[in-house]
This record gives sequence, structure tokens and C-alpha cells, in this order.
Amino acid sequence: MPLRLDFGHTSYQAAFERRDVYGVRHDPNRRAKRLLRVGVVGCGGVAQAKWLPAIRYLQTRSEPVEITGLVDPDSMTRSKVAALYGAATYAAVGELLERGAVDLILVLCPDEMHGEIARQALAVGVASLVEKPLCRRTDEARALCTLAEERGVLLASVANKRFSPPYALARALVADGALRSAPTVFSCKFTLGYPYVDLLEAGTVHVVDLALWFMGPVERVFAIGAFRDGKVESAIISLNFASGAVGAIVTSAAALSFKPWERVEIIGRNAVLVVEDQFELTLYDEETGPAKSWKPTIPNTLLFDESFGGYAGLLENVLDAIRGLAPLGTPGREGLAAVEIVAAVHESLARGEAIELGERTQGDRGDRMGRQ
Repeated sequence: MPLRLDFGHTSYQAAFERRDVYGVRHDPNRRAKRLLRVGVVGCGGVAQAKWLPAIRYLQTRSEPVEITGLVDPDSMTRSKVAALYGAATYAAVGELLERGAVDLILVLCPDEMHGEIARQALAVGVASLVEKPLCRRTDEARALCTLAEERGVLLASVANKRFSPPYALARALVADGALRSAPTVFSCKFTLGYPYVDLLEAGTVHVVDLALWFMGPVERVFAIGAFRDGKVESAIISLNFASGAVGAIVTSAAALSFKPWERVEIIGRNAVLVVEDQFELTLYDEETGPAKSWKPTIPNTLLFDESFGGYAGLLENVLDAIRGLAPLGTPGREGLAAVEIVAAVHESLARGEAIELGERTQGDRGDRMGRQ
């Protein structure tokens, strides 16, 4: 194939031409960028396991970014992250914003707080990157996007899978014509075994974003589901896209999380791309010829979850968008669109009928993403 992508490893140029196998030598081009200061609001699991290490990953690679403040209501958590990252800590985001020394807020607090925290930052001109879902309510998410646009402040939604090598390469292959047509079918199987995580809002919303990213806007949603203890345990979601393509997402909290959990298929015209467990990408484009496959080498000292999971790539893109060096890859409006689709799934499950979105923007609905 004509495309070249490192698939999560150090690039060939770095490893062989610069003799920098770990990709950590001084990078004068990166170092020349404007220094940006990042505040982290919510220092729980996703912050400690993904986003704070992603900042360190970028710093190690000469990215001029610093942690200017860590916000969490729990004193023990503040003490831990302060010791690990050497940054000032605060009990509330207002204390950090009052200092005025922050360019970007990572909103990693509980879902129901996303809107309020991001609003406080946007109101004083501070860019925000908000974990999924952007907000629990579509009207709140829409208002947040409107506020950002009125103030001229960057609002980004977390969609880290877009920057994960298997999906990034799949998107590049589609753009390069590997499917021989525009995508005609999007198919996904997603399972989540953690009983404390909402299946649709916290899990399936990520693959909904993938569907929108690969296929474009949705016009019609229909879902059937099975319930347990008043919550959606499993659902089959059919999607009609504005392009004329169709899609289906099978999602379940009755399966396992440590076994095969995510499979995405994108069908074109006599060609199929398959991504297994956000790990391996395969292109089937011949009836009798060989498949073309990409996957990382394990174990591999060059492979880091901060990079392969897409967190560092997304954060770097947001930083460069703030600097005016790159277009934003995950605009808040696209996070709103994913929230809208999940809300339509809940409505379809409750009403037992298809939800027509038509030509309305997928942020024009005010119903709540929540249990039916």
C-alpha cells in the first residue's frame, strides 16, 4: 500500500536515520512551539492512568507543555498526584482559574459535572478538552458548544480512538480509496463487562463517535434492547446515515471485558476493513488474493498506551489547535453529535420505534441520556 504509518512504533526515520529508537532526543521543531499550561480537573482513574501519563509522554518528546494545576475534591488524591507530578493542587476549579495561568483545562471529573466545569473555563477564555460524554444532557451539551462559539474559545471532545493507530490507518485507507467507494456499511460489536460503568453513555458512545467519524451524520436511529435492574444491558442499534449508508452496533454489558470486546467493520464496494479490539487492522480487497494486515509487535519497548490508545495524539492535536498550528480533530460539536445519537437510542428503546433525525443538527434535542 502507498500509505506509511508507524502503527504505534517509533518512526523509521527516528529509529534508523536519527538513531533515536525511543523517540526521545531533543526535537528543536517541537521545542520551538509556544509553551502551553494545562490544568487537570478530576484526578481519578482516567487522569492517572491515561491523561497525566500522556502529558509526560509528550514532555519526554520535547513538547512544550506543563501541568499548572491539579484539581480534585479528595485530599488524598490531591496529595498523591501532587507528589507524582510536582504541580499545585486545588479543591475546586475556580481556585485554579482565579490564578489565570492556564491555557487548557482537561475536564476528567464525573460525567454530570462536565458541563459546569467546562462552562467555568470557557467563560474566562480557557480552552477545554472534555471526556466523553461531553455532557449527560443534549441541551446542556448544545449550550456548551454555543458558549464556546460565542466566546471564540476552543472546545474539544475526547475521541481518543480517532488517534489510535489502527483506526487512524483505517481512516487513511478509506481516504486513499482502499474500499473502492465511499463506505456503505458500518458494523460494530462492543462489549463491556464492568458493572459500574453505564453501557451506552460511558462505553458505546466511543464507537458511536467512530461511526460518525467514518460515515458522517445520522438521519435515523432504531434500537431494540434487553434490560436488567432497570438499566440497558444489551442493545442492537441500527443507523441510517445521510450519505445513504447503513450501520449496526451490537453492544452488551452481559459479555466480558477482558476477552474480545470491540470489532469494527467498514464495507465499501467489494472491499472490507476490519479493526479487532483496537489492535489489529486487516484490509480484505481481493476474493482470492491475500489479506493485508497491520498490528504492533508485542512485547515492544517502543509501544505505549499513551500513544497507541490515542491519548497523546489527541492531546497534541488540541495543543497545536490552540497554538493555531493545526485544525482541531475533535470539535465539541462532534462530541455533541455522539451525545445526540445515544439520546436517540434511549428514546427509541423507550418508544419502540425509529427516531427520525432528518436534517436537524444532532444537537437540537433536549432529552436526557439516561436510564429508561
